[in-house]
Amino acid sequence: MAQQPAPVRPAPGQPVPAIAPASAAECAQLPGGNAPVNKIAQLGQPLSPKSLDLTYFNKRLADLTDEDFDRIADLASRCNRTQPKAAVEVTRKLRNVIRESQTVRTDTLSKVETGKVALAKAVTPRQKVDWLHDAWSELPKIAETVTKTDLREYAAWIARSLQAVYDDAPGYGKRPPPTVSEVLSVVPTTAEQVMAASQATPDSRGPLPARARGRSREEQ
Repeated sequence: MAQQPAPVRPAPGQPVPAIAPASAAECAQLPGGNAPVNKIAQLGQPLSPKSLDLTYFNKRLADLTDEDFDRIADLASRCNRTQPKAAVEVTRKLRNVIRESQTVRTDTLSKVETGKVALAKAVTPRQKVDWLHDAWSELPKIAETVTKTDLREYAAWIARSLQAVYDDAPGYGKRPPPTVSEVLSVVPTTAEQVMAASQATPDSRGPLPARARGRSREEQ
């Protein structure tokens, strides 16, 4: 979205120009989604990153930028002519709450990407499957710090990566991959279950076969 030009301050003694009311088309951009922004702005605690899949201003909350918030504040003040200052204040609070949540999500996704790089450096099938099982067991923890869309995409990546190991490991055979639902089955459905979630996530298709005696390391 193009940057809005900076307002020109009137010279001392000059009347302050009236702010032009927004057109119906401009006001129609708000709310542009299903996020209960007034309730979010009044939160006394950080917004759960899982809620960043909600939409406002025709974007996911996860994708709103500072430029978007500036535009929202401008439209909110011009569309709500009876309480323009209140509209701007709600937008300011909304920005703060969402920005904090966005930061938590970004940090988690950055760690996920770093982990994927580490997996790419793994040499043996056993190292790869161990890493992927660890990532699988960590899903209950990261579920609280990313969106449901993020979580599902990561679960699908884990499932695909496990299938690749199954296909490439000699003696392991061609097995159906764990489904995304199977991978996600370890994720608690409520926040209260997170701490009690088991960290021992079994491979529902069975472990990689033990190294047969007499085989070289390269064959494993």
